[in-house]
Amino acid sequence: MRSVARTAISWAWSAARQAGERAWRHGIEFKADVAADVDALLFPDRSIDVVYVHDGLHRLERPLYGLAQMARVARRAVCVTEPARAAATRLAVRLGLALEREEAGNRVARLGVEEVAAALRAHGFRVVTAERYAMYYRHEPGRAVRLLSLKPLFPLVRFALAALNVVSGSFGNKLAVVAERTEAPAAGGVRAR
Repeated sequence: MRSVARTAISWAWSAARQAGERAWRHGIEFKADVAADVDALLFPDRSIDVVYVHDGLHRLERPLYGLAQMARVARRAVCVTEPARAAATRLAVRLGLALEREEAGNRVARLGVEEVAAALRAHGFRVVTAERYAMYYRHEPGRAVRLLSLKPLFPLVRFALAALNVVSGSFGNKLAVVAERTEAPAAGGVRAR
């Protein structure tokens, strides 16, 4: 098993445990799991090499402030994967296929690609990738997803989804932004090995 120094930050221990489980399945050992408030991260400026969020900012009352905290503690790079503000999503909400509010009561704050990119640029980052892509998933996969995930079918499904995103990804309901810090990193960051 590869050993990587990681810190999983979550507002819920269950989410940190799930991240640890995913890492274990991919042969990566977690060194630390931390539950923290993204509005007040306890880490020093530029103390973590790469800061990544997947479907976390949209749960915050102030998602761009959470992003600013991520940028503050990031030594080298910030990666963001979040729900995107999209016409397809607005239609899905109207049809009852997507939520405007999650079960916990929070509004789903869908972000714009350029909004995220501009915020990271303002914090001294150069945007490497900023794109949208189409994605649909449920937290509990149904029969169809389990079937399409079987070894013989999965490569075909991945190819079909990649082709779909080449054609229509720019209209997609998810965003991905990767940015790297433009100035030299400060000494003493947490290093991934």
